[in-house]
Amino acid sequence: MGSHRAIITLDQMEPVVHVEGADRMTILGVADGDAAARAALSLVADGVRSIELCGAFGPLAGAPVLEAIDGEVPVGLVLFGMESLTSVAAYKARAEAGEPMTAAFLFITAGADPAIGHTVREHEGGRALFVAVPDESAAPKAVADLLAQEDVQLIELYGGFTPAGAARVVEAVDARIPVGLATYALTPDG
Repeated sequence: MGSHRAIITLDQMEPVVHVEGADRMTILGVADGDAAARAALSLVADGVRSIELCGAFGPLAGAPVLEAIDGEVPVGLVLFGMESLTSVAAYKARAEAGEPMTAAFLFITAGADPAIGHTVREHEGGRALFVAVPDESAAPKAVADLLAQEDVQLIELYGGFTPAGAARVVEAVDARIPVGLATYALTPDG
């Protein structure tokens, strides 16, 4: 049996649906946290079993989603480590100044081929590159290949990356590009 997962970004764009065997990743771009909450409820009604929110959300914009879902499915938020804080702040400032930016969103899907398993979406703030990788060990090479072709200013990791896998990506970019990792909060009861 496959999985149905979702990523929600804060850049309005055409949806992306990536299907690999029995696995499905739905990626939606919305205007704000309230629109994300509505989208999340719709995704859960459609059978999505986990939702990850892009790094632009943070706890404030992510709160409406967490409240709407109310624990029905896990909801993760992308967070950035100390090695990325300066560069992610620079990315944010450039984006807020209206500079078109390119972000890469890598997600794990068993059987994926990063050379062909990617999608590009244009949006008001620039470009989003969605790249499926078969496992986190494939990510450093996928990132190196991507950087050889694209001027990527931000990377976010979804779909089961561990902190160790994220560290390999940070090392692959020599910490020059901010790398965020989708993480999930522990609840008091486990």
